[in-house]
Amino acid sequence: MRNRKNAAVFLVILLFFALLSVFLTRPILTQGDHAVVGNPYDPTHQVWTIAWDLHALSENPLDLFDANIFYPNPYTLAYSDSQVVTAVLAAPVVAATGNPVQAANMMLIFHFLMASLGGYFLVRHLTGSRFAGVIAGIAFAYAPYKIAHLTHLNLLAVEWIPFALLFLHLYCEKGKTRDLALFALFFVLEALSAWSYAFMTALAVGLFLLVRLIVARKTYTLRWVVKLGVAVVVAGLLVLPFALPYLRVHSSEPEFERKISEVDFYAGDAQDFLMAPAESLVWGGLTAPLRRQAAFRGSATERAMFPGLVALVLGIAGAVYLFRRRRWKPENRFSFWFYITLPIVSGVLCLGPSLHLFGRSTNLPLPYRFLYYVVPGFKALRTPARFSVLIALSLAVLAGYAVKGLTDWLRGKDGVLLSALVGFALLTVLLLDVMTVAIPMARVPLADEFPPVYTWLEERPGDAPTVEVPLAGYRPSSASGIDELQWLELEPARTYYSTKHWKKLLNGFSAFIPRSYVDAARAMESFPSRNSIHFLEGLGVEYVLVHSAELEPGDLGRIEQWSREHGDIRRVFTSGDDYVYVLR
Repeated sequence: MRNRKNAAVFLVILLFFALLSVFLTRPILTQGDHAVVGNPYDPTHQVWTIAWDLHALSENPLDLFDANIFYPNPYTLAYSDSQVVTAVLAAPVVAATGNPVQAANMMLIFHFLMASLGGYFLVRHLTGSRFAGVIAGIAFAYAPYKIAHLTHLNLLAVEWIPFALLFLHLYCEKGKTRDLALFALFFVLEALSAWSYAFMTALAVGLFLLVRLIVARKTYTLRWVVKLGVAVVVAGLLVLPFALPYLRVHSSEPEFERKISEVDFYAGDAQDFLMAPAESLVWGGLTAPLRRQAAFRGSATERAMFPGLVALVLGIAGAVYLFRRRRWKPENRFSFWFYITLPIVSGVLCLGPSLHLFGRSTNLPLPYRFLYYVVPGFKALRTPARFSVLIALSLAVLAGYAVKGLTDWLRGKDGVLLSALVGFALLTVLLLDVMTVAIPMARVPLADEFPPVYTWLEERPGDAPTVEVPLAGYRPSSASGIDELQWLELEPARTYYSTKHWKKLLNGFSAFIPRSYVDAARAMESFPSRNSIHFLEGLGVEYVLVHSAELEPGDLGRIEQWSREHGDIRRVFTSGDDYVYVLR
């Protein structure tokens, strides 16, 4: 009977989290079959990533990282997060609908739901209170940091962090191998969802073990340490095959690592802890002046680090509650020191390699600079402000302790009804604090609406290496070497359209612009010419797909004239404004 009651209560909580996930991300559920969140740039790249993962895993898993973009480079999936875990979870949706756009949007909602559950289970275990778990689940899943990154599906996959910490807590308390194995599993799932979160989860685990060593060193028996070491090694071995392509790209592409100046450009300012995303119903308008200022360095999306007022107030109250009870129970003492240390360390790291105060750089070096030069892989991280996710999790846990303390105090004074009323008020205020406006959506064409030229390309045999013209302009004076605004306008759509044919593209859109694209942009400035055609022939390109509507006036006429007067290119397909030329 008790098990049935517990199951029924959990189903109610699960349904509540599911409904909340749908409501706070409205209208993604109703429009997600034909539109993406916010803009057609990053979100369509996420759609391509999921579609490519499933295509490669079904055709040849060993070629997973040899994606079809940025031909002829290898391992081009490693130019951004591979999102293998999200893709596998999305497979049933793709199989049922044949629509990767809808699958990506369903995964967005799924990530919010699972983050709610992760926060709930962690705090439910630590406090013993279901209601405290519900408050923590909401505070973590819908932290303003996450709402700011709605266009970045990879950065919404934070749910495995609280699950990893939950089972690390359980292993410390009970020493069971099963809990240790689950900790390792969830760490691997997080690493294969987003590499930046792999570093952040590793930081959280490292601090966890350090604080445990200081506060509760009796945990560290020889058997306990050996089993933990084995689990870490096994997790590392599981992650290694997916990490190797990134290491190979790092060794072959010197620009793959982020320069310290770029990291500093995207680092947070102390005032960014007051800046909420535009999608926040309550705080979006109030903090709009800070977002306008953030546009001059980094971006408002990346630097929105406001933790939420209710989460902050409850987090502080929870820290006080734990401090006063740290001598009552060893686990309380550990939780106090760990969940106080974690947000402080994370907050300092959010500020990047040097201190920025109210729009001004002080050039005062911060600990992030040391980690940048010392910790392997740290140079691949571009945006320090993303450590905000650990602040959100810490505050959610501490908020759970505050709720636990408050409700226990009220019940102790025979205030069961009052406790229920206060709990309802807390839930209402928290929901108002995290409430979002209707999420803006951008209509995108689905596979049966793609331009006919991509169906024609799908029918070509083999890889049919292709370049779509024009490319972004060559700009040697820019940091990347190209006109990035033009690249942003041109290449996301072409990458997305490639889900129709999966042919090799010299073009591409990702988090990293390789040298090969810059070289192509420089060579193709003179297209058609002997040099540009020889350049393409040297790469093994077969087709030149010309989008005449995107050319300068007269350029199509020059291409047509060259085709008539020379024997090296010949038009083989025309549809609307799209012309395809084959290289003889």
